[in-house]
Amino acid sequence: MLIKKKNLGFFSKTVMLANLAAIVALFLCYSASIINPKSFWPISFLGLGYLPILLINLGFIFYWILRKPKYSLFSLIAILIGWNLMTKHVTFNSEQTHARNDSSLRVMTYNVHMLEPVEKTDKPAKDEFTDIIKEVDPDVLCLQEFSSTIKGNKKFSEKIKSKINFDSYYFAPSQQNEYNAYGQVIFSKFPIINSGLIKKNEYGINRIIYVDIVKNEDTVRVYNVHLRSFGLQNEDKEFIQNPKTNDGSEETKTKRVGRKLKWAFEQRSDQAESLFAHMQETKIPKIVMGDFNDTPMSYSVNLIGKDMKNAFQERGNGWGVTHFELLPILQIDYIFCEKNFAVNNYQVLKRKLSDHYPIYADLRIN
Repeated sequence: MLIKKKNLGFFSKTVMLANLAAIVALFLCYSASIINPKSFWPISFLGLGYLPILLINLGFIFYWILRKPKYSLFSLIAILIGWNLMTKHVTFNSEQTHARNDSSLRVMTYNVHMLEPVEKTDKPAKDEFTDIIKEVDPDVLCLQEFSSTIKGNKKFSEKIKSKINFDSYYFAPSQQNEYNAYGQVIFSKFPIINSGLIKKNEYGINRIIYVDIVKNEDTVRVYNVHLRSFGLQNEDKEFIQNPKTNDGSEETKTKRVGRKLKWAFEQRSDQAESLFAHMQETKIPKIVMGDFNDTPMSYSVNLIGKDMKNAFQERGNGWGVTHFELLPILQIDYIFCEKNFAVNNYQVLKRKLSDHYPIYADLRIN
């Protein structure tokens, strides 16, 4: 007697169609990592939606395991195809080497939000920022949105240099007047023998600076990256968090936010290409870190990190959140190094002083 196979019912067929749509959306997310926004900018928006789309596919896996296990393979295979991209967002590494040694190089990056704390502090803000840096005690420190006086004997840059025992620093202001300057800075406990600014495709405060340092017999190039931000104002952020308005202006505000996102995606891709080209001009071992203002699924982050090690991916744990102000799920700060470095440690300090968390890694040249 033949046993008739039971076909999917109407509800299960509907779920299957939704599942297939979620898989297509997941692959479109993957494509955001390789398609230049200047060629097709809408794909970059899907890159921002990777987390919810991933969670939806995980939900379908659990649904089919309970109903028809073989169908769970569809989303499972789709997730496994993008495994490398997924581990740039969330990863679990059991091996952590917290102890420092003489051969390691501790590097730290921190967007200090113009030294203006996002929450009330017990001490003066500059002292709070200095305490965090001193706690990490980095050999190389990259700061974005840094502010310091440039005249007189109260330079904050000199205070950091003295308190953390740095040998030298390179401060490249993007804005300044007679007394104060604002921009990016790189501090180093080792001699800086060369420094510069990538002028091509810089956008105001969003730029890329670099130094060459000498540790023992090794010369290392360090890039401090601050890619173009979305430029969202407070009213834009409020609209994103609560898109319903009472005055019927949703369409106007949606278009305004969309334009800002589009411009930022395209401008970051320009900056990423300028940096990538600059990196190809030297064979000096390179470390690239800073505020990229983009997610691990973006074209700009993946271009800069091409053929490099991602310190979070190598030694991080959990969801790699580095920015918490707008959506507390964003990873937009990174530490990359060339493959001749070993990554011994990676940490995110969950300190809500700036709108970014400071991150640091211990690296060693093999």
